[in-house]
Amino acid sequence: MSDDYWNDEEPISPDAEDLRLQIAQARRRLYDREKERRDARRAWSREYYAQHREEYLEYQRQHRAAIRQKDPEAYRQAKRQRDQRWRDKHKDEVNAKLREKYRTDPEKHRQRRREHYAANAEEQRARRREYYARNKERQLATQRAWRDREKRRRDAGLPPRRLHRVSRDDRIAHRADADAFFTREWTTAELSEALRSVATPPELVAAFKRDSLRARAAYHLAEQKEELARLHKELDRARPGPKPTRTLQAVEEARLDAIGREVNERLRHREPARHPHHLDPAAPHPMLQPNHPMGMNR
Repeated sequence: MSDDYWNDEEPISPDAEDLRLQIAQARRRLYDREKERRDARRAWSREYYAQHREEYLEYQRQHRAAIRQKDPEAYRQAKRQRDQRWRDKHKDEVNAKLREKYRTDPEKHRQRRREHYAANAEEQRARRREYYARNKERQLATQRAWRDREKRRRDAGLPPRRLHRVSRDDRIAHRADADAFFTREWTTAELSEALRSVATPPELVAAFKRDSLRARAAYHLAEQKEELARLHKELDRARPGPKPTRTLQAVEEARLDAIGREVNERLRHREPARHPHHLDPAAPHPMLQPNHPMGMNR
C-alpha cells in the first residue's frame, strides 16, 4: 500500500460550506483505505499459504503429535470439542446426510440397533429406569394424556392410529405424485365443479337471511321499547316548581336572627378549662404544692 494514498484523492477544501459533507468524505476515504489494506493482506496471505502449503501441513502435524504425546487425554478432549463445534455449526447438513444414509438401507441400521441393545440390554434398561425416576411426573402426565386420547377415540368409534414405514422408492413416488397433483393447472370447468361442490344450498342462504332479518327486527324493537320507557320516566318525573320568593320583612328578620345568634355566642358564659386537680376534689391546691413556679415559691 502506497503512503501517498491521500495524495491520490482530491484534497478537502477548507472553504467548503457543508462541514458534515467533509466529515463524511473523510470517513469514506479512511474506510476505503482500511478495506484496501485488509484485502491486500488477505491476498498476500492466500498466496503465501499456497506457496508453502506442505510446510504448514507438516508443522500442524508435528504440533498435534507433540500435544498428543504430552497429554493424550487432553488432546482427545480438545478434538471432541472441535468436532462438536463443527457439527453444531453444520447441524442441518449432518442431519440431512444421516437421514439419507438411513433411507438408503434402513434394515441395516435397525439390525445394528437390535444387536447393540442385545449386547447392552441391562445398561439400556437401567438408563430407562433412571430416566423414568428423574421424570416421573412428566411420564405419568404423558400416560394419562394417552389414556384420555384413546378413550375419546373409542367413544367416537374411530380406528386406532397406525403408522407404517414406507420404503425409499415409495416415498419418491409419493412425492412425485404430490408434486404433479399440486403443481398442475386447473381448468375452468374443474374450478367451477370444485366451487359447486362446496357451495351453500340456496334454501340455507334464504333461511339465514330470514333469521338475520328477524333478529335485527327484534333488536330494533327492544331498543325502541327501552327508549319509550326512558321517555315515560322523564315525563312522570315531578317538575320542580318556581323558587319561593322572600319578602323584605323575611329578609330583615333573618338578618336580625343572625345578629342575635352572634351576640349570644360572644356573651355566653363559658366554663373555664379544667385542670388535673379538678378531677379529684380531695387533691391539694396547686399553690400549696412545693417547688411551684407560681406564688410564694417562685
